[in-house]
Amino acid sequence: MNPNDPPERQDSQNVWNPTESERSERRRMREVLGINGAGIEVILRLRSQVVTLQSRLRQLETELAMWEAGQNTRLTRHRETCFEALWQEMTDPEERP
Repeated sequence: MNPNDPPERQDSQNVWNPTESERSERRRMREVLGINGAGIEVILRLRSQVVTLQSRLRQLETELAMWEAGQNTRLTRHRETCFEALWQEMTDPEERP
């Protein structure tokens, strides 16, 4: 078992510890990729920001879909009302002033 494996690939008897995982990732960046400490901090901060932004984007997409569904419902009702009024106008021409 490689300590750099993602948690799902590690032995199920071991409990995944985010702190240990982060330490392992820092070590891999430093030793394997040759990134210095400041670079590692920037990478981890940017990664965290990306995750936060992706989460916010999903939330906004959900809100937009709900808003669009509401708009479509209102538009459908409006069309039905207009169609019904037009239909009544066409079928009852003598009732017009």
